[in-house]
Amino acid sequence: MSATMMTRATESMNKAVKYVTDRFDKLDVFDETKTDLQASSPWYQLGSLTYLFWIITVVTGLTLVCFYIPTTFQAYDSIIAIRENVILAIIRGIHKYGGDAIIIAATLKVYRMWFRAEYKNKGEFSFILAMIILVAAMYSGLTGYLLIWNQRAFWATKIFGTFPTYLDIRPAVSNWFVPEITGFITQTIGDLTNQGKNTSQILLGGTSIGQATMTRFYSLHFGISLIALVISELYFYKNRFKRINVNRWVVLMSIAVLAFIAVILPAEMGSRANPEVTPLPILSDWYFLALYQLLKYMDPYWATIWTVGIPFITIALAFLDFGPEKDPWKRPIFTMAAIIGFIDFIVFSVLIILNIADINRDPPWWYAQMIVMMTIAELWHFGLYKQIKVWLFWVIPNLLLSGWYFFLLVCPKPQLPDALTWIYSNNPAVHPQGFDIAGHPWITMWFVFSLAMTLLTFLLMKIANPGTQPSEVKAA
Repeated sequence: MSATMMTRATESMNKAVKYVTDRFDKLDVFDETKTDLQASSPWYQLGSLTYLFWIITVVTGLTLVCFYIPTTFQAYDSIIAIRENVILAIIRGIHKYGGDAIIIAATLKVYRMWFRAEYKNKGEFSFILAMIILVAAMYSGLTGYLLIWNQRAFWATKIFGTFPTYLDIRPAVSNWFVPEITGFITQTIGDLTNQGKNTSQILLGGTSIGQATMTRFYSLHFGISLIALVISELYFYKNRFKRINVNRWVVLMSIAVLAFIAVILPAEMGSRANPEVTPLPILSDWYFLALYQLLKYMDPYWATIWTVGIPFITIALAFLDFGPEKDPWKRPIFTMAAIIGFIDFIVFSVLIILNIADINRDPPWWYAQMIVMMTIAELWHFGLYKQIKVWLFWVIPNLLLSGWYFFLLVCPKPQLPDALTWIYSNNPAVHPQGFDIAGHPWITMWFVFSLAMTLLTFLLMKIANPGTQPSEVKAA
């Protein structure tokens, strides 16, 4: 028995090792293995452009280091001195817009890989690495804009540094049972470890933004790029890959465009950081605007969970795309998920710039938008493959969740035994007498919509299983 178990363990280990090595063998960092596709489609030049913009940003950053003073007392003045020198001002603009270009190119590459299902056929590690590069570029930018030490940077960093502290507490509004459980778990862990508070203090170098914060962000801003650059250079050297697989005219044009933008739109200065005056609205760089709008729409606890969870959810969804199809039109569920993410990113970014947000009015609209669009995708998938199980995986959770909230918030409050009073504990929004449809119209509509999908399920099951045909009976 022991020998059999050892044999099975060895086989499992060998399979795991083979799984990892097969995917490392197909690893692609900057589209260096797709040279045959780059000539026919510019979408496959995004990896090379990401690397190019990265190198431009590193070179211009190293130049600016010679003139920048990373202290809270002199940082802003050193930026003013850089701005007053025409050449250095252009270099600073190229550095700023080069960082933006990295994020744009890396984002488009992630979308290309998603729509073309490049994470299939042993490409999972390449997709994960593309996500890591995008997140690293965004957080490198996050650490970079504090270095200006202006009002926007100071207060945006303050919000960012406050986020982790919400992980130690329960949501401020706990009307529903599921948030109550999750909040209880994280608060219990927080009471034991102070995970949120410790994370915040490590990031900021204390309980407030000061010189320690500046030092940490300055180190991280360089460390992220330089460590990643060393690793990527070792990778290219080991595999003898060409780093930039676009022609020289594309390279020259990219540099020229960055320089042109840096001249006509000089990098902003803003006013000097003042901890005593809060600017309204507080805005981050463009790639974090949607997350700031999410903070206005959700309890800070849940906004923190979603902010950290989005990259992990994206990677997890890629591993759930089991089918062999790579055509986006034949993978409607995953295609629609990407479309929803793109729409919400654009809309949320515009709304926060316009300072439009109402936590009582707006969230149901984008909940409804996501549910309707995903339902369309599910129907589209069923039309292609007649897979009723995939449809049921969508309908059943909607029915259960909407039914729970409808019972909890809309239906009259029943007389429950003492043992079941936890259902309504900490739920002041529960309507005690009669149906409160007017008070919770969106919950009611969601429940009715779920019932309609449930009724539709019986029709779809008939289509998916039309019954035994006479020819099949005869053959049997």
